[in-house]
Amino acid sequence: MTLVFYKVNNSQDYDPFTFDDIYDKPDKIKKMLEKLSDEELRMYDMDNKYDKVAFEDDYNDEVLDGGWWLWILP
Repeated sequence: MTLVFYKVNNSQDYDPFTFDDIYDKPDKIKKMLEKLSDEELRMYDMDNKYDKVAFEDDYNDEVLDGGWWLWILP
């Protein structure tokens, strides 16, 4: 499972419902997400211990506070 955070005001105008119709096509979603800059996108693979630590740090350091949408990839 991968937690995907993308900025509310992003260059591709993705909103919280952008991926609803393609929820079962993670490769297509990833391809779309690649269009976002590093400043607009944070992804955390929860099967990877380093990403878990990075997520914990970013969350606790309030990096993800305000202005982010969340999508969960299976």
